Amino acid sequence: PRLLKIHTSSNSKLPFQHLNIVHNKMNHLVALVTADFPYATETLCLFMAIQGAMTVRKGANSKKSMNWFHAFLKSTLTAYSGAAFTNMFMGRPTAMFSNDIFFGACVIGFVIVNYLPMDIGYHFFNTFLGEALYTVFSQVFRMGGVTGFSDAAYAAFKDTPSVWYPTPIFGPILFPVALGNMGGFFMKGFDAYLEKGMPWLFQQALASATFYHFYAHDAEGYVGQTVRGVVKPLGIAFMTLMGADEKEREDDVLFAKVIVGIFMLVIAHCFFALFFLDFGATFTFLLFLLFIIPPNAVKGL
Repeated sequence: PRLLKIHTSSNSKLPFQHLNIVHNKMNHLVALVTADFPYATETLCLFMAIQGAMTVRKGANSKKSMNWFHAFLKSTLTAYSGAAFTNMFMGRPTAMFSNDIFFGACVIGFVIVNYLPMDIGYHFFNTFLGEALYTVFSQVFRMGGVTGFSDAAYAAFKDTPSVWYPTPIFGPILFPVALGNMGGFFMKGFDAYLEKGMPWLFQQALASATFYHFYAHDAEGYVGQTVRGVVKPLGIAFMTLMGADEKEREDDVLFAKVIVGIFMLVIAHCFFALFFLDFGATFTFLLFLLFIIPPNAVKGL
């Protein structure tokens, strides 16, 4: 028999869910990349803040010579320039003001990296395991940004497409691209950020947002129909392998989020493993196996 699953709407929350009363039959990897786990927002925001603080600590503040306020704001904007500024292009409130978790995570992450006794926070997150942790969760955070900002732009523009195509094309792609690259533009400047060509974060966001938008939103256009016609049979088989039920297997938005999330995780760990050679690659493979094993396979352990 399968583990108990309590069905709820996507907008509902169950009390005591953090006590693991609810068991989702979907695969652990799907739960990870779609941020479907307890305290997901808090976890992702904290690790994103830690990545920003570590970037500054290992770079501009490697000798801890910066004033604390300078270092704090630089760490915050390194992690959250996109969240701080991108929504302004759409006339929406910035998440840094509208959601206390974002700025609160920046404070906690900065303290962990810079002010714990014996510098234990910095030393841990400077290890392979520590860097792997914040790399995984920060990539999941970015996946949520790409898909969420694409959804927001599509919702805003879907009723006013151009006369040439039934679905708005560029807004739902460029809005999440801007989100993912605001930090580079803000911290380095326009020319310095682009002088060597298209930055990797630009390429990652552009590829992810393009696939996600056409697969999840383009119901009437020939591009979306063609992409789904080619990919969806494979997608149904993949989601079946991941433990999806009949409704989940047919959910184009869910599948697109899963693929974007896996793509961003795999690419990040390929770059990450280059710094650790065989050990890094082996760890990445074992981590992938850990999340791809369905919960039912280990329920008797």
